[in-house]
Amino acid sequence: MISLPVTEASQVGAARRRAVQEGAAVGLSQDACDRLALIVTEAGTNLVRHAREGEIILARHEEGQGRGIDVIAVDSGPGVGDVAAALTDGYTTAVAGERGIGGGLGAIRRLSDVFDLHSDAKGTTVLAAVAEGPSPIAQPTEAAGLIVCKPGFEQGGDAHAMRSEDDATLLLLMDVLGHGPAAASEAVRGITAFRKAAGRSLEETEALVSVGLEGGRGAATLLIELPHGPGRLRAVGLGNVKGEIVRANGERFGIPSTPGIAGNTTRRPRPTEHDWPAGATLILSTDGLRSAGRDPDPAALFSRLPLTVAATLYKRRRRGTDDSGVLVARGPL
Repeated sequence: MISLPVTEASQVGAARRRAVQEGAAVGLSQDACDRLALIVTEAGTNLVRHAREGEIILARHEEGQGRGIDVIAVDSGPGVGDVAAALTDGYTTAVAGERGIGGGLGAIRRLSDVFDLHSDAKGTTVLAAVAEGPSPIAQPTEAAGLIVCKPGFEQGGDAHAMRSEDDATLLLLMDVLGHGPAAASEAVRGITAFRKAAGRSLEETEALVSVGLEGGRGAATLLIELPHGPGRLRAVGLGNVKGEIVRANGERFGIPSTPGIAGNTTRRPRPTEHDWPAGATLILSTDGLRSAGRDPDPAALFSRLPLTVAATLYKRRRRGTDDSGVLVARGPL
């Protein structure tokens, strides 16, 4: 993913050009690239005029049948006071004499193939996707991950993957030690091993990922077997990738992990089991993000799309001194 600061007007144009470049790279049509340019312009202008610490994240999606670009605009407040009003045409908070955003959020929603928004006093997350081609095949588990490299790097060792089996979805979040292209190359080895283990058990998959990482720096890994419906979640991890289950009533439960480094130990961690009730949300994060702490996230956040949740948590918990990886999943109600 590409993270671009948008805190001044000149950065809006740079973000727009990069978005169009990425859209063309995945094969989007001229019409789709034009929509992408307008979305980034509106979102970036909003960030500059109305928000603190604005940032636009661009993510390609090329796997499966569809292709497109996710545009994620995040900030650190002050939030949108009336979301419903802000999505109507003509809405503005600008003072007389200056061009306000007007129907900016409404325009973004119309131009997007997928749109989502969360806002509170801590900040706003706007998700707008432009996509073409056949719709991706629906999966029994909603899941999305977000990876942002350490500031100053364009590649890093955080990575995620998922695969759907007959009765469960397997998820992986990993954090290769170090940063940059070498760490990214090792992360690819781990993800490749995970995908090649299709049809294998959780324990077998974890072992094969560790084998795939042998000879390198090693990594922290957390693998989850998520049932396609309420039941028991199984987890197996090495190192400090954090796991958390957030129930619909706001209760939180941590997922333990065994100390160690995948790829650099022959010790195999033991799986743990946890309740996975209807309406729960799973959050996995690398140590580039702080823990939730005592200030709970608003319940309304967990009703949004998983990628919106992931982006919001990234913005609010990131340390800014490491790669940041977060993976969010939610089963059917």
